[in-house]
Amino acid sequence: MKKNLKSKVASALVVCMTLGLLAGCGAKESTDDGGSKTADGDLVIGLDCPMTGVNASFGEQLSYGAQMAIDEINDAGGVDGKKLALSIQDDKSDPKEAATIATKFVADEKVVASIGYYNSSCGLSALPIINEGKLVTIVTGSSPDISEQNQKYGFRTEPSDKQQAVYAADWMVEDGRKKVAILYESTDYGMGQEEIISEILTDSGAEIVCSEAYILGETKDFTNILTKVKNSGADSIFLAGTYTEGALIVKQRQSLGMDIPCYSSSSMFEVAFLDAAGDAAEGTKVQGVLVPDDPSETIQKFESAYKEKFGDDKVAGTFSGHGYAAVKMIAEAIENVGTDPDKMAEYIESTTFDAIYGTVNFNETHDLIFESLKRLVVEDGKFTVVE
Repeated sequence: MKKNLKSKVASALVVCMTLGLLAGCGAKESTDDGGSKTADGDLVIGLDCPMTGVNASFGEQLSYGAQMAIDEINDAGGVDGKKLALSIQDDKSDPKEAATIATKFVADEKVVASIGYYNSSCGLSALPIINEGKLVTIVTGSSPDISEQNQKYGFRTEPSDKQQAVYAADWMVEDGRKKVAILYESTDYGMGQEEIISEILTDSGAEIVCSEAYILGETKDFTNILTKVKNSGADSIFLAGTYTEGALIVKQRQSLGMDIPCYSSSSMFEVAFLDAAGDAAEGTKVQGVLVPDDPSETIQKFESAYKEKFGDDKVAGTFSGHGYAAVKMIAEAIENVGTDPDKMAEYIESTTFDAIYGTVNFNETHDLIFESLKRLVVEDGKFTVVE
């Protein structure tokens, strides 16, 4: 049990001390800034996500989805009569912050599991601590390296970069793209996607005519990069990054008079991308797991409840679904085997879940398996499913 692992937790605390952030470790804290807070409850699920910074929209989705699940479970009587609570911690998309938060979760005996870690870099930073501390965790980063780091206690709900890259590459090949430019953020996520899709497209007979990196949160002017793309003769662009920079790229592409089509993965499937890019987003092709316009009764019921709870201007996307599903899976595990981390991990590993995305299960590397991803294109300011 976690409470018998003080020696292992102590080693994890060393990480926190090294970072000079010991004051923030081992104590649960509540703040009013909306970034980090913990509600009262018997069983606490830690949520690490970016609540501020360029990826804050994804953190909001994760936290809203997770809170919906928490409230539904508690309203139904809790888990074996015990109430669940959510401890939301803001990692600011910073792997050092994620390591500190993971250490804090492991050291806190009330925390029975953790979820989140939107950025792959944050998940990769946290997973060694989580596995050492035996804390069942469900992450949403998409780097293939996460499969290796998952080990016994780590699981992943977001389709891996490889799975997303395969779908994107297939779509580009079907559209007849032969000369592709790749623009990627210089993170584990961006570099991983660049490597994978380059390999897949090259094997498919396409040519990578331009590949340019940019710095997440810092690069604002893409004129030089886009000029290189234009001069390369590219017939399409693949964006391996998140929506803030993606919106800047498509807007600056438009201002330069370029009409090269853009493709991306689920990271650009975000209302904030549409809001920031405006009409420059038209025609962008992305992928998603949970699509608001999906006519299924389950998805429409989820969307209605989400808007009722958080406001009509809020749209439940893929990461809302991830937060919701992760809490439900953990609660089901606790209800069936208690809070012993070994038994919880074994339950999650061996169970087929009836989740918000449908019937799913984790494979041998603890990656959730989806039969297919939704193809979406931006039309009239909305994401539209492509049949």
